Amino acid sequence: TIHSSIPFIINPGCDLAQCETSGYPALFYANHFIGNDTIHIFYSSFDELTISIVQTKKGYEPHINYTALFSKQYSNSIVFEDTTPLNSFSLIIRRLIKFNDKDDTGRLNDDDNTTESYWLKGLKTDTTRQDNNTNQPSFHLPLDNINGVLNVDINYPGESMRDLKFPKLHSTPKSYFLNIALKADNYTLPNTRFALEFYIIQLGIEGTHFSSSKYIDDQYTPGIYRISFRYLSIFYECFEIANDT
Repeated sequence: TIHSSIPFIINPGCDLAQCETSGYPALFYANHFIGNDTIHIFYSSFDELTISIVQTKKGYEPHINYTALFSKQYSNSIVFEDTTPLNSFSLIIRRLIKFNDKDDTGRLNDDDNTTESYWLKGLKTDTTRQDNNTNQPSFHLPLDNINGVLNVDINYPGESMRDLKFPKLHSTPKSYFLNIALKADNYTLPNTRFALEFYIIQLGIEGTHFSSSKYIDDQYTPGIYRISFRYLSIFYECFEIANDT
């Protein structure tokens, strides 16, 4: 078993003023070597908050075009040149959904036309110094309509791997991989609840898939929530793979 610390670097290789100033989107990056492979981890708040894990052969690094990212030109903004990833996985935290749980069941029904959506774009980070190593990337998004704020903290202090033949990332038992906290003061209905929509993007050839699962909340805010996922067989737009071999 291999255990190691994985520090993240904010906006690696960026010399733009936006990368040195708070209140802008940010990209956190870390990598780790396992055998002959490299595991790349990205946390990006450009456009929508995206968590990506990419596996390549050792010796390949991402090339990041920050001018394109800050200009919202995401296609080809991050490339792995002269190689094709062995595996990849992305989780996009897309929107916060407010709904009236009038029956107090904790269920978000598909045909509910009273829901309100808050698209999670424009998340900012308070971390300002380039190449500042941190074990906990953090983003926040003010939600003025409900007098609230959404905070997303990402903690990945370690990695544990049992089988070198199949590199996988695991959070340690004492760590949190993703911590999402919502503070909201301005809502009128007593049974107001919130849900999150996630998109999952991974390599595949079988087309687009949809699936859902249920999440049972903790004892302090009891309820059963449905988390919907959209599976896309394409590689996410932000990462365009250049294969010149």
